[in-house]
Amino acid sequence: MNLPSFIKNTRGVALMALVALAACNKQPVGPTGPDPYSAFNYTNLAAVRALYSGADAAVPANTKKIRATVVSNRTNEAAGNYRIQDESGRGINLFLGTGFTDTAKLRLGSVVDVNINGGTVGKFNGDMQIRGLDATAFSKIDSNKVVTPRVATVRQVIDSIQDWSSTVVKIENVTIATSGNPSATGQNYNITDATGTIVTFVRATSGIVLPTGNAQSFTGYVSIFQSQTTGIITPQVIVRTLSDVVPGGPGANGNGFTLGNSPVTFDFNNIGNGMLPAGVSVRLGARGDTVGASANFNSTTNTSLWKTFTAGFKNYASATGLNMGTDSATQVAATNRALGVRQTGTLTTGGDPGAAFVFLIANTTGKNNLKMDFQLQSLDTASNVNRTTTWVVDYALGDNPTTFTAVPAANITGTLTTGNRVFSNNAISVTFPAAVSNQNQKVWVRIATLAPSTGSQNRGTAAIDDVKFTWN
Repeated sequence: MNLPSFIKNTRGVALMALVALAACNKQPVGPTGPDPYSAFNYTNLAAVRALYSGADAAVPANTKKIRATVVSNRTNEAAGNYRIQDESGRGINLFLGTGFTDTAKLRLGSVVDVNINGGTVGKFNGDMQIRGLDATAFSKIDSNKVVTPRVATVRQVIDSIQDWSSTVVKIENVTIATSGNPSATGQNYNITDATGTIVTFVRATSGIVLPTGNAQSFTGYVSIFQSQTTGIITPQVIVRTLSDVVPGGPGANGNGFTLGNSPVTFDFNNIGNGMLPAGVSVRLGARGDTVGASANFNSTTNTSLWKTFTAGFKNYASATGLNMGTDSATQVAATNRALGVRQTGTLTTGGDPGAAFVFLIANTTGKNNLKMDFQLQSLDTASNVNRTTTWVVDYALGDNPTTFTAVPAANITGTLTTGNRVFSNNAISVTFPAAVSNQNQKVWVRIATLAPSTGSQNRGTAAIDDVKFTWN
């Protein structure tokens, strides 16, 4: 059918109008958030940190930008300081000076692009930072991003302090306690888990008051404080908001071990993996009013020889079946192991006095006449070990006890001394008083040295093995 030309033209105009109308109603296509991160378009903080080799380093010209997330809250950080963490899992401190006012771009959770050209990479108080940037260096990309924290122990944070500085970590099952009196600027707290203690400093300007006691978890960014007078480094984990602390849980000491079927035994033959049995810990600074601070444990057999004088708790060859003249190779290869300690006179690391082997029982509900048998071993092979250490067995009740009670001497058989160049394997048997029976709370048992060693010259090495709890 042949249509008049004006009808054909009218139909064409109508079609064009419909197409134009559809184009006007079309919704945006593609992502509406920040551009996807591409490593090719950015440098990372691992590379930036590598610029520092002991002296301040200028950022090379034409260095690519960083894309990172702000992981600090400026109200709980020194003025002008901001912490950022990127996709590489590394972090750094940005020092922008106390006069920096464009703080909206750098709020906790903001994703920012940072042009670091013109900046300098260096250290301040031991912590890595970029300085020399101004407000024009930052472009805000997104808001309210939550960085997934690295779950770690206190010991792991301390051991990785430089690699993890300015990154977010989460420490589980901790106990929080104030440390010293508050100052005009803020309050220190000790955060303790089963592996050790680390400090957090809360500034008065932040308005944060941490709950003390047990917490299920404690989250914050890793920070370093180095004294300008002594050079001593203090590792820290700094909270951002009160929600960084989740109260409750078993705390630093865990739930302890349960008394299922009698007996419960600990032979320590598997401590070469670096882990002590559940409910067992080693402590320094033990006193009658405190369980003591968690101590490091060296599980490596070739550095845990009887004759070595390095202080600390170690994985020793058990004295059972061996003698004073056993050579080093035999000690290293021995499958029968013992949990021991080499004491020195430095209280914080050497344990004279205050070294303790600690056993935490979840409860003694329905359990009576609790007994403990163990081997107390004196592993001294050097001629200049002339000090004698006296051990006690004591107990306490509750989550965080402040009173330990010694088991009466009449309830203990065996010799509770080590040292003075004695190589021995003493069988100890302990009958606990009725006060520990049928308790629906935690029961602490310690084998500890609470008085200084006696004698002169070097201190000895002692160990425990084949610990056995029985009851009825």
